[in-house]
Amino acid sequence: MSTTANPVLGDIQKGAKLNHVQTVDKSEPIIDKDVHIKKNNHDDLLSDISKGANLNKTDTNDRSKPAIDPNTHIKENNKGALLSEIKAKGAEN
Repeated sequence: MSTTANPVLGDIQKGAKLNHVQTVDKSEPIIDKDVHIKKNNHDDLLSDISKGANLNKTDTNDRSKPAIDPNTHIKENNKGALLSEIKAKGAEN
């Protein structure tokens, strides 16, 4: 089978006709003419950061502890006896 017998292969062998195109380079950022970009001096910024911040001394008033009246009496917790009673009844069944 020859390549000219198949019309598709014949078209491929002829090659395609390409039109001339003009490229438009849009990779440059769009910045108005009146905008001025200043050069940033990173060394000054890094030196300010490495110096550290001036901190002021503060006094803390820790109020996280509950305020319970010293005259308050708390009854004894009897949960241990209750749990052992429940276990004993569960073992019987």
